[in-house]
Amino acid sequence: MSIMRKRRRSKYSNPSMETSILISKEFNSVKVNENLDKFENIVENGYLTTTFDGKQICKVEVSKVYYNFDFTNFSKSILSEIQKYFTPERYKLKVKSGVQEIRLTGDELYIDNERYEKIISIVNSTDKSKALSISVGLVRVEKDEYPQSYTILTNFANKHYKSSLPDKIKSFSDNLINFNMNIDFHVKTIGDLKNKNVSIVNFSKALLFNEEGKLIKTNELKLRALCKNLKYVHSIKKYNTLSNLTSDSINTVEDFKINSKILFTNYIEIFKEQDTSVIARESRRIIDILESL
Repeated sequence: MSIMRKRRRSKYSNPSMETSILISKEFNSVKVNENLDKFENIVENGYLTTTFDGKQICKVEVSKVYYNFDFTNFSKSILSEIQKYFTPERYKLKVKSGVQEIRLTGDELYIDNERYEKIISIVNSTDKSKALSISVGLVRVEKDEYPQSYTILTNFANKHYKSSLPDKIKSFSDNLINFNMNIDFHVKTIGDLKNKNVSIVNFSKALLFNEEGKLIKTNELKLRALCKNLKYVHSIKKYNTLSNLTSDSINTVEDFKINSKILFTNYIEIFKEQDTSVIARESRRIIDILESL
């Protein structure tokens, strides 16, 4: 098991400190439930304090009508449902600031001789920065079982205040019925990428600019990270083009064709340390772009 705790000062509590938690271990439902039971949310004097095993994780100011969602019992109920559809082999519990995520992986499969595993993830936020969501997808892994990238094209969410806990459990459980169909969709989508080559310039423009032609500044940083991956990880020998794919010079660089799967793989690798709600958004973004070219 690996456990990491990182302490930082909270702007809401002085001088108390906040803690980030990362637990990674072979899956055991009893042990997982024991860890989930270590969460506690306390609303007092207009503040919500989230603790794990007695240690403060997050403290945020909340409104008088704040709904204190029971992440522990929701996750335990959903984990029981999940095991009807696949056999988890490992789990990761990650807590950072107000965001909690539990990620399950297992059941290997192969796409074009590359090893993947199925993944289901639950993301919640006590500070309401993210909607409650469950993601289904695939993780590409090496022989040492280290994750290289995640692909998540199925994601369903529910705002915390929209329904009661039993209703949420039923809603998310109903969505899991399509688990095998969702996995098949991932396998086909990833497998089909190898059959298409696209212009690197056209791809970059589709990423950089919205439909009205306005620059999306945050995506320029993502493109820069992608080009770095292509140059130094995948060894694409087009250094001049990849070094100048910016909004200012994109119309003057030398274009070249690149395989869609190479683009996809290197792009989603950028987000492998993010929670799965982010990975789901970026997976869908690049698939939509590649399908439009």
